[in-house]
Amino acid sequence: MKLLVLGATGRTGQHIVEQGLAKGHQITALVRDPGKVTPRDGLTLVTGTPTDAAAVERASDGTDAILVALNNPRSSDAPWAKPITTERILTEAAQNIIALGGKRVVFLSAAGVGDSFDTAPWFMRFMIRKTNLRFAYADHNSAEQAFRASDADWTLVRAMGLSNSNKEMSLIVGTPTTPRPGMMVRRSAVAGFMLSAAETGSHIHETPVLSEK
Repeated sequence: MKLLVLGATGRTGQHIVEQGLAKGHQITALVRDPGKVTPRDGLTLVTGTPTDAAAVERASDGTDAILVALNNPRSSDAPWAKPITTERILTEAAQNIIALGGKRVVFLSAAGVGDSFDTAPWFMRFMIRKTNLRFAYADHNSAEQAFRASDADWTLVRAMGLSNSNKEMSLIVGTPTTPRPGMMVRRSAVAGFMLSAAETGSHIHETPVLSEK
């Protein structure tokens, strides 16, 4: 397949690119600074940002699906760290994708967004309401709402806490309550699921919750 990856230089996006290339897909990555990305066979780099509608349109030309693994920039890796900007990057990226018309898109969202908030663990709800996480979650919620109102063939992947672990675990794909999700999920496992959803056309107009145990 020909796939566009937004957020290709991020910690989850890098897994999407690596796994996608290993499976023989042609990957286009929209990146701010192509000089920071190692050139590889099958990888095309397009200079730009996901908030630039013209750049998204240019990068998506001829692609079969768009995989989005963006996040809101913070002052540190701590999820509650101060945001570098309160610009709704995810929402703007979603709107730019929607403007392309009817695209297949697999979008990395988060557990606790939308109707999964009420069933999230109490401490997660506290963090979303009372810490800097509220800015990122407001953006996630807005992006999800935009996709739901669109004609895109979207899948909104609600991941539990993202881990950089390499330890093999069993992936759980379900709802916020069934089966009961674990607390964490490897970024590599999320990347694999997102690629599979793009390849098979599964989970269209669904919000699968991903975790591992």
